[in-house]
Amino acid sequence: MKALRIEAEIDSPEIYFNPDTKVFSISGISHPENAKEFYQQILDWLDEYYEFIKNQEPSKIIVDLNFRYINSTSYKYLRDVLRKISSFRSANFEVEVIWNYHEEDEELLHEGVVLFELPDINLPYKCIPYN
Repeated sequence: MKALRIEAEIDSPEIYFNPDTKVFSISGISHPENAKEFYQQILDWLDEYYEFIKNQEPSKIIVDLNFRYINSTSYKYLRDVLRKISSFRSANFEVEVIWNYHEEDEELLHEGVVLFELPDINLPYKCIPYN
């Protein structure tokens, strides 16, 4: 299966979901003009990926998130992405999320913690500050 790679734009993050390494990375600024269209391509890829892996030997998927800024609409779609990734656990895949945030951005830290504690997501996560 091919990796999903979307180059960062001024208002949208870089996406690199590598099916070989099982590292799914989203980084940068997320306030695309059409968040639904932008995130739908990720959701579609995840549907294909699930079909690809569901009968494979379970392994670990790492989701590496590093937003400098995320608007509320993107946050809603990120929740959909994480909900879908969380469902991979039904095929016995382990999922771990890394939420990178600038050490002075308490709001972004809080948004990550709230997101991962939602009952429909409830994924193991680490919050890692950087400066």
